[in-house]
Amino acid sequence: MTAQLSQHLEDMDHEISGLELKIAHQGFRVDGHNGIKSVVGLGNRRSVDYFYVQSNRCRFIEFSDLARGQEDLLGLDESLSKVDSHFHQNQLRKLVKNHARDEMVEKFKDSKDIFQKLPDFYDELPEALSDENAKTFFIVYAPINAELSNAEKAVIARFLETLQTRISNKLEDDICDRVKLVLLDRFVAGLG
Repeated sequence: MTAQLSQHLEDMDHEISGLELKIAHQGFRVDGHNGIKSVVGLGNRRSVDYFYVQSNRCRFIEFSDLARGQEDLLGLDESLSKVDSHFHQNQLRKLVKNHARDEMVEKFKDSKDIFQKLPDFYDELPEALSDENAKTFFIVYAPINAELSNAEKAVIARFLETLQTRISNKLEDDICDRVKLVLLDRFVAGLG
């Protein structure tokens, strides 16, 4: 029994609270109880939010609140600096970076497994969704809070740059042609 992939086609929703930006493009919902991963029997796996076809290529799209998570960590740093050593602060930062990297790598790899099952479950796949070539992984993140100091913004920007490099180092080979971190408003304006 096969299904129609069009049942998963929807306006992409970044689901980042407090941001009213609308995305005027549709993608195939991968996660959630009505997502592709449920149909292909991998509902317990982590996944990206959408498969998006652009220029006859599949883009794996993950919307994330990475910058805001780092903003929370900045507040935690202030608390730790009063009671803990510089060593422990660095260890905490390293744990957070490793966790963010590992989570994104796992989401991409599980999404790749989901993607590879598409031909077994869906009729009439677009060429881009039946092509086994490496895929591009877009991690779309919310803007950095404008109210932060320039030093705090720089810390978050460095974190994001480092994260992209670390994810790329784990993924960019035969399973992923490129990892790209994109600011949400830039993604909305030009889809990466």
